Amino acid sequence: MKKYLLTASIALLLAGSSFAQTHFELMPSVGYTFADRQNFDNAFGRLDGHVNLGGSLMFNVNRMFGLELMYNHSGTYSGVYQYGDGSMISQGNLSIDYFMFGPVQTFNIPGSPVRPFIGAMLGASVFTPGQWGYGTDTKFTYGLQLGTNVYLNPHFGLRFKAQLLAPISDYNQGYYVGSIDNPAYSNIYQFSLNAGLVFGLGRTLPEMRPRYRVHRPAYRRIPPPYYYYR
Repeated sequence: MKKYLLTASIALLLAGSSFAQTHFELMPSVGYTFADRQNFDNAFGRLDGHVNLGGSLMFNVNRMFGLELMYNHSGTYSGVYQYGDGSMISQGNLSIDYFMFGPVQTFNIPGSPVRPFIGAMLGASVFTPGQWGYGTDTKFTYGLQLGTNVYLNPHFGLRFKAQLLAPISDYNQGYYVGSIDNPAYSNIYQFSLNAGLVFGLGRTLPEMRPRYRVHRPAYRRIPPPYYYYR
């Protein structure tokens, strides 16, 4: 009985909603980042899978386009292992903090609370190793995200997304193993699945109305009268 009452309540809530957005949205989130492997000449590195925490602040220009400021924190273990038997060479804990900013394109489904979106991000990632690490390292980072918001009302909703964050590594700037004189560098790709809440702040966005073109009659030049002379 309780299950049917809950289902009926959600259905009534959705039926009475306008599925609108607000100008600002606060979106806390939690997710799982999958393990990533980096290959070197004589060994391979691995970042273990882990839970990530973060959130975003979205400024919606309209119901189809917004700008998102995102923060994401990850705490994991990184290690270097031998090829073949996989024996550990070294291992330590690692914290990664992402500060990202970018545009988000939202797609409207008429009469539906579901709003799919896609976005791109640029920013920085800060790598902080544990007590045996050499020091904090900051890298330029790009990211992509794809997901959907489900609005229960204009000021509350659910958010589900997949995201890829990729710090850019280069010589003397990256994730590496080896000696200082002969390091080996590798790229990092952090793919995760996230879920969160959407809290609408401020006023509700106005509806986007189609633009109608005004058809004006083409200008026709009327020739001057022809005079007859006798």
